[in-house]
Amino acid sequence: MATATWAEAHHWLAWAAGGSTDLDNAALLCSHHHHRAHDPAYAHERLPNGDVRFTRRT
Repeated sequence: MATATWAEAHHWLAWAAGGSTDLDNAALLCSHHHHRAHDPAYAHERLPNGDVRFTRRT
């Protein structure tokens, strides 16, 4: 897990697509995972404990 100073803010649903700018719609991700969150080759889900799971789409 990256510390906040090494993290990038990510909105799960972009503001331009109607997403809110609150913490429920945000996550701090390292650069690697932030890029993966925008990569259509990967699916991602937020787990109940707040972790994020990335899975390569088939």
